[in-house]
Amino acid sequence: MTKQLIPLIFLLICSFHSINAQWSIRGNKTYKNARWNHIQFFSEEEWDSSNFASEKDMQWFNDARYGMFIHFGLSTYIKKDLSWGMCYTRKAPDGGHGPIADSVWVTYPEHFKFENFDAKKWVKIVKDAGMKYIVTIAKHHDGFHMWDTKYSDFKVTNTPFGRDYLKEIADACHEADMKFGIYYSQRDWYHPDYAPIDTTLVVRQKEAPYFHAKPGVEKVLPGPTHDKYKAYQFNVVKELCSNYGKVDVFWFDASWWGGMFTADMWDSEALTRMIRKLQPGIIINNRASIPGDFDTPEQKIGMYQERPWESCITLTHSWSYSGTPPKSKEKIIKMITSTACGNGNMLLSWGSQWNGAFDDVEVERLEEVGQWMKTYGQSIYNTKGGPWYPQKWGGSTHQDKTIYLHITDKSLNSLKLPAIPSKIKKAQLLTGGEISFTQNKSEIVFNLSKANKNEETIIIELTCKKTITEMTGDAMSNSLFSDPLYGHVISDNATFTLSSQSQEDDSSFHNLLFSNKLFNSPFAFHSKEEKEAFAIIDLGKNYQVKGLDIFNQKHYLTKNLNFSVSVSIDGENWNKIEDKKGSFYHWEVPVTQFNAGIELPGIKGRYIKVSVESSSTAALHLKKLQVYGSEINE
Repeated sequence: MTKQLIPLIFLLICSFHSINAQWSIRGNKTYKNARWNHIQFFSEEEWDSSNFASEKDMQWFNDARYGMFIHFGLSTYIKKDLSWGMCYTRKAPDGGHGPIADSVWVTYPEHFKFENFDAKKWVKIVKDAGMKYIVTIAKHHDGFHMWDTKYSDFKVTNTPFGRDYLKEIADACHEADMKFGIYYSQRDWYHPDYAPIDTTLVVRQKEAPYFHAKPGVEKVLPGPTHDKYKAYQFNVVKELCSNYGKVDVFWFDASWWGGMFTADMWDSEALTRMIRKLQPGIIINNRASIPGDFDTPEQKIGMYQERPWESCITLTHSWSYSGTPPKSKEKIIKMITSTACGNGNMLLSWGSQWNGAFDDVEVERLEEVGQWMKTYGQSIYNTKGGPWYPQKWGGSTHQDKTIYLHITDKSLNSLKLPAIPSKIKKAQLLTGGEISFTQNKSEIVFNLSKANKNEETIIIELTCKKTITEMTGDAMSNSLFSDPLYGHVISDNATFTLSSQSQEDDSSFHNLLFSNKLFNSPFAFHSKEEKEAFAIIDLGKNYQVKGLDIFNQKHYLTKNLNFSVSVSIDGENWNKIEDKKGSFYHWEVPVTQFNAGIELPGIKGRYIKVSVESSSTAALHLKKLQVYGSEINE
């Protein structure tokens, strides 16, 4: 079989924010280009009948912009990442198994001494880091209670440590005037009554929601013991909201995820209304399958929206302590900046070592960022995103008549922005250097040639004649791959081999359409005799393959087709990533792996196969294909 080798040139399209996250939407439409299972739609009636914090209650949260997520649990004993890196049993609808036998990890509390734990010192570190609130784990999926509950013996006070961890954190926060939040997972792989779905009624599946009803089953019901679990859950949540003083945030963790978890599993409306009654003014996230007060993108930066949101992101390579290196000062500052410009918050996660002490390198990194926040925090705290939508150059924040431009692309010597409905009276560089600008009815142009570019970002403070009240300019790109997590285009040296499944001669290829211009060249391969055709992309070496952006020919849109994308290291053993029934013009295919309960981009591979099957002769009619990913250090 003769191979047809076609070199392609690909274009990298960059943007500033991610749009692939956990979002709650009122109505049945959204401009967010996110995967279907990351967006939960609510009818207007469902939304309006739910319960919410008031605008006044939300004000401190919107002003804070930067908080600390403290992850600590039994898995820290072996430096694994929470329940996912430990528990062998993951009760349905969660699937798979962890590495540690249940008979082993349940003994870890016997070794829990926590001799260096000092809650006041923890809170001081958070304050020095420039953070305005703390959310700490009370119970993760492993079912271990970090407080002295009356409803279980599997708890922190039944360890050699013997004290109520949560109470000491709460008391230290209240003493230091630090906002205090509780993370509580509805999932519980330890509790004997936990059974949100009856496994006798379902069949497991690979994609979200990871189960479907067996043939003949009209509705998937909870297991027979789950009502008892819900009663237990109401009791322990009542404890959390009654015995620890003022609680400012309640952070659930069972996302809707395409129907994997639903509100009836927890009786979420009644549960959250009880929380608000016990803790007036509290704010609650959207991970109980009702709208909640704020959206929760995870391990990625969200996009601009008016509704509050909060990105939870790890300081190191894991949620809890693992000994992996922390992110750089510059990266953390740019993440904080991007969340504020998008009108959101960043909740940065870390955890102590098993003895209760924090890693010195991690503390030093947070303090470095804290010094930056002390110097430039006025451009982050108490601001609103805008008035310019974030773009690849950076973004903006504002308060009253003051605008802060956060320029993350320091290679720029000038920046042209659309006009705003106010005259700019003054411009100064907070990060040093000289700035000049021109302003007319259609645009504002800033001269950055003399700006100090030795800081992590360039920050310009603009004083306006009028109060800023509206957004301007173009909204960000809706491309899924605008998220920096998906890396960059990696296929500069890629070649294509397009063939039918089993033909061994040149006659299996015909009707090749290819112009002299490589970029955007249309091409099509047909097989007269086979019902499957495919393209194999050879990247030349192994990469972390993170996504494919595929465009089809518009005049070849046929309904009776089944497309698929697979990845391989050796070109022989294939890992199918995603299927698509019916035709398409544009298909964004994220290449992800399941890690600590979420999908994260990246699968090791050298070869990528795009296939099409049909009940008649199969054919590929691709116009353009981009492969996103990153290098592997091997």
